[in-house]
Amino acid sequence: WSGANYGYLNGVSGNYFSTPDSAAVSITGDIDLRWYGSLVDWTPAAENFLIAKAAGVGARSYFLEILNTTGKPNLAWTADGTNYIQKAATVAPTVSDGALLWIRATLDVDNGAAGNDVKFYTSTDGSNWTQLGTTVTTAGTTSVFDSTTQVEIGSLTSGSLPVTGNIYRAQIYNGIAGILAFDF
Repeated sequence: WSGANYGYLNGVSGNYFSTPDSAAVSITGDIDLRWYGSLVDWTPAAENFLIAKAAGVGARSYFLEILNTTGKPNLAWTADGTNYIQKAATVAPTVSDGALLWIRATLDVDNGAAGNDVKFYTSTDGSNWTQLGTTVTTAGTTSVFDSTTQVEIGSLTSGSLPVTGNIYRAQIYNGIAGILAFDF
């Protein structure tokens, strides 16, 4: 990976990258999502979906986005394919509009203390990670629904909510720092 190539998305509906569903991206347990790129606006007026495996009701698995106006990363998943569980970072990253940044979110579906944990990270090199804010812990264990939906990079629901910016890389790991299941 040279880091020199990227895909530009102009924020127009229907413009996005995708790959079909596969066993590798049908993760039902711990998951680790990583995205590297630049957004024209890191505190956008509309949500910017970085990685998504989520379509209509009954076909939702997970997504990572940057929330509108706050700029906080948000991880969402469903256990049943319909009802989202969403956890946002406790703080927004410090990043200038147009600047490159790695964003990472991990979901530990069973933290061993009768709960689940979501952590967010940032990095400038994709190797050395700094936790963003504090761990978001919720009572009860959870799981991720195995939908047959495609994986989208830079949008949600077949490009209906596209990113405006440059995408250099997106990765999905089965397990936290586990097996690399998808590398865009």
